[in-house]
Amino acid sequence: MDATFWHLLLHLLLLYMGVSDIKGVATQSIIKNLPGFSGDLPFKLETGYVGVGEKDEIQLFYYFIESEKSPKDDPLVLWITGGPGCSGFSALIYETGPFTITPDKSGLNSTALQLNPYAWTKIANIIFLDQPVGTGYSYATSREAYYTSDTLSAKTSYNFLKKSAEANCKGEYSNIDPSNVLCLNDYATIKMCLNGISAEYILESDLCTRVLTEDSLNIIHSVVDDQLPNQPQCHDSNSTYGYIWANDRAVQSGLHIREYLLDAV
Repeated sequence: MDATFWHLLLHLLLLYMGVSDIKGVATQSIIKNLPGFSGDLPFKLETGYVGVGEKDEIQLFYYFIESEKSPKDDPLVLWITGGPGCSGFSALIYETGPFTITPDKSGLNSTALQLNPYAWTKIANIIFLDQPVGTGYSYATSREAYYTSDTLSAKTSYNFLKKSAEANCKGEYSNIDPSNVLCLNDYATIKMCLNGISAEYILESDLCTRVLTEDSLNIIHSVVDDQLPNQPQCHDSNSTYGYIWANDRAVQSGLHIREYLLDAV
């Protein structure tokens, strides 16, 4: 991963919103309700596309969740899902987003959305971005524009953020020098404190995703109690339901996915 990408992330950590909407995008829609969720959404959800590249040949799809606390004062976070190639949708329902997804009583082909009580959107405005191009609902208008790399992905993500911030924040945001020594020292301290913690699911058992391994201090990780729960539900089990939900035409219509993409998903 090149330095440009990490510089981008350091910039994002200290980016603050001026107003609550993302302006100047190719399309944007306010989503009031979604299949699988009972009633209207209790927060503001916006989806849309932002064109980047010389001729806007790369169309990046995003989900924007407005902070439930104080949108104008709370920070704006651009959440870049790992992979590369994992959709922002996975963060929306499996990680820091406002939803969790479960099967409802009617079985595998029907899912239910529930509110995530630990969502970061309770205290921050978050953009979940489908990147690099070709991920999730993001797409390109030419074959050549689908070619990507860490460097190109960082560049398109930065251009996406810049386009949104210039129109939305009107210059009222912090752009901290990534070579700031104090900032880097603080980051190193945070990284040390988080060593050994599963960054993805800090409250979930390691049994679903990890095998017993030795850490840097040669200490064997083990369970405290030899008595394991019967058939613990692994986090990955919900991936199936998320896949079904995200590929449902009613859901895609509700999220305002561009029509000609639907046959290709």
